[in-house]
Amino acid sequence: MMQIKITNPFAKFLVRIADSEIILGQRLAEMCSNAPTLEEDIALSNLGLDCFGRGEELMKLVSALENNAFTPDDCVFRRNEREYFCIKLVEQPNNDFAWVVVRQFLHDVYVTEIFKQLATNEHQELAALSQKVLKEIEYSKMHSFDWLVRLGRGTEESKMRTQNALNVMWKYTEELFLFDEIDKTYLSDTDAIAANWNLGVNEMFAAADLERPADKKRHILDFRKGFHSEFLGLILADMQYLPRAYPDAKW
Repeated sequence: MMQIKITNPFAKFLVRIADSEIILGQRLAEMCSNAPTLEEDIALSNLGLDCFGRGEELMKLVSALENNAFTPDDCVFRRNEREYFCIKLVEQPNNDFAWVVVRQFLHDVYVTEIFKQLATNEHQELAALSQKVLKEIEYSKMHSFDWLVRLGRGTEESKMRTQNALNVMWKYTEELFLFDEIDKTYLSDTDAIAANWNLGVNEMFAAADLERPADKKRHILDFRKGFHSEFLGLILADMQYLPRAYPDAKW
């Protein structure tokens, strides 16, 4: 089986973002035919396609930085769990619609700050891609925030489910801001990312009548070192089955 080795520091940085978008896209794809309304079914499917699209474009940059030693598809379908570097937040399951909304909202506010800084990156292709991606994420953030407010200010049941989803997923936000030297090399201001994210979520929680969970040091092993929740292996088993079972197949 092909071994995917990513050694270029810039490629290592980009693959973290790409992996997160691809795994979130897979989670959103699972909602196809499972959303509460037909309109929402289509909306979530489109958001998932956006995630796959920007993940693929980032993987093209990763492949080029590694001298095309592998294709973007190779990188997605032929790496194992410990070789993935997605944030644990996007791995969390679709327990109910409130979980989907909260996961998407926390992700959207975070990646907005990431791509804002990459939009002025000296790598012109990445900067151009980031500018395009920001338009997609702005729509996604508006969509997730709208549902956050509707659920948070809806019935007692919807508020309870949304607060519970937030309480569970909050622990996966700690690792987002444990930036290492690779992050600090390619992001212009990591402190601003954390500050703007906190400001953004606080304002939106207030608008949705939701309580921000308490911050606790949990010492969760970092995704940057290939550590994940118990869910990633199951996602990859599903996502990678066909390419691994039929490696020479052409579509």
